[in-house]
Amino acid sequence: MSQYDGLNLPQLLDLMHGLVMPEPVAWLPTTPGWWIVLGWLLAIMLLGGWRLLQRWRRNRYRRDALAELKQIEGNAGLAPNEVAHSVAALLKRTALVAYPREDVASLHGSDWATFLKQSSRDDRQIADAAERLAAAAYRPDADGAALSRPARRWIRLHRA
Repeated sequence: MSQYDGLNLPQLLDLMHGLVMPEPVAWLPTTPGWWIVLGWLLAIMLLGGWRLLQRWRRNRYRRDALAELKQIEGNAGLAPNEVAHSVAALLKRTALVAYPREDVASLHGSDWATFLKQSSRDDRQIADAAERLAAAAYRPDADGAALSRPARRWIRLHRA
């Protein structure tokens, strides 16, 4: 026979004790393994942030070139051939920053067009406009509006 036999519900309820709440879980890890894992994660995040900062600094010339290209496009006072000359000069200056001077400075004509194609990994849009981009500095009938889009694409895509 049980000690609870013959007791009614209110008597059984009186015998119950209150709820026992567990200890709160600590927010900080208590074992050394978790501290090691947290240290590694922090080191990886710091290294990744440092690499992103380096990449952002290395690509400053791209941002500056894109801003100058936007300024050239927005200058309504320039004739289309003057825009083309400015775009061609901007591409040359950008290439001189990104690549060794002895590799880029002497390029002109078809050599310059080949360089533009190869440095953009033979991007189709740049390859189609490479000859026009290379000749833009020397042609009085060059249309700068048609050249600004492939020039922008080259500035973004080229690999130094």
